Amino acid sequence: MPVVTVRAGSKQRSGEFDALVRKATEKASDLLEQSDRVLVVYEKGSASIYYEGDVATPAVVPSVRAS
Repeated sequence: MPVVTVRAGSKQRSGEFDALVRKATEKASDLLEQSDRVLVVYEKGSASIYYEGDVATPAVVPSVRAS
């Protein structure tokens, strides 16, 4: 199962989790256009997004930067 990892900013600040959720949601939405199932697993400072897809041709997800 292919995976995309989204990381939070390197600085510890309030709202960091909100920014991580926003970035993960955007990437998951993009992946849902190509796949029927998407699973987001949040960890400290990052999120792993697993999706169904052909391993030989992984989905291209544009980079998203929090402002």
